[in-house]
Amino acid sequence: MNGIAAVKEVNAKSAGSVSAVAIPQTDNTFYINMALGGFSILFMAACWIFIDRGVSLFNISQIAFAAAFVANHPHFASSYMLLYSDFRKNIFKNIKYFWAAVVVPAALFSYLLYCLLAERADLLGYSINAMFFLVGWHYVKQIFGVVVVTSALKRFFYSKNERNIILANLFSIWGISFFNSQTYIGNFDFYGIKYASFGFDNVWLKVSYAVFVISLITMIAIHVKKYIQEGTLPVSSAVVAMLSLYAWYLPAFSHPHFAYLIPFFHSLQYLVFVWFFKKNQVKANLPAEDVVVRRQEWVRQFYGYIAVSLILGAMFFEFIPKNLDKIYKFTEAGLGTNPVLVAFLLFINIHHYFIDNVIWKSANPEVKKHLFMHEQ
Repeated sequence: MNGIAAVKEVNAKSAGSVSAVAIPQTDNTFYINMALGGFSILFMAACWIFIDRGVSLFNISQIAFAAAFVANHPHFASSYMLLYSDFRKNIFKNIKYFWAAVVVPAALFSYLLYCLLAERADLLGYSINAMFFLVGWHYVKQIFGVVVVTSALKRFFYSKNERNIILANLFSIWGISFFNSQTYIGNFDFYGIKYASFGFDNVWLKVSYAVFVISLITMIAIHVKKYIQEGTLPVSSAVVAMLSLYAWYLPAFSHPHFAYLIPFFHSLQYLVFVWFFKKNQVKANLPAEDVVVRRQEWVRQFYGYIAVSLILGAMFFEFIPKNLDKIYKFTEAGLGTNPVLVAFLLFINIHHYFIDNVIWKSANPEVKKHLFMHEQ
């Protein structure tokens, strides 16, 4: 979720109107916090305590593969379903939606199709670098969204300057991770496609660390000041989400087994918001008829939505591209054995970032109505 971009419009003045409890404040809080990042922090600690870094990655890779069907693939599929189904009316009414729903996918499809037909492994390599660059931005914006939205739902608001400090800290973590892997010349492999690192000057890594330290100290000072002046402590969901990004991206916490499941934890975090949005949306639209009909519609609309996201995810991440790779053979060795799968992964990942940049806006009436709403 691209920062659950609605948070850009949530500030000390306007957020007062967000009196929702889309995130339950009762007994479910613990489980919600675990899904928003707690599980990933515990798993990271378990990896360091119980798993040697040199142990074979085969078992964890198999677990990650299975987990992808449960969370990773459905989280991508959900963003497509929201854009092209729930919010389809906005596509030809709002230029931002038109850009995300029509222009970006058309351009991406054309580019990737050319890469395959021309057997241009170098161009696919550039796309892989672009994807990994954008994924950091995407993860940061999602964490930022969790922090500010869950805080606002508990009546804990940040000013514009305070939000900028939080963003600076989050982006510095992304910078540390990105420049840590890009300050030397090297080659990497992505499903058989070779791509090279950028070889940036090490000064960018040092700058990222400096921004991280300064913003972290400032952020702590902000919360100490809030506690002294207002008697308020940061919301637990926000703290957990922040710490999860630290666990995912800071090199000090890097562990090869943990790295395999970071996308799963990111997807799980995203699905928390999809879950509550769809739950509230379906509940609000249930027919005012007998209880049997209401249960029937609940199963069809809510659990049907989950089932479709699972099926679409499996189809477009596994079955369709892998079977196309068996049908179409490419002569260029640099394309590897799964070039169609690579193209699908690049298309869905990059397009997903643009989709999330427009759908999770509080200006979106559906989001405002069903995500930021009182439980009935």
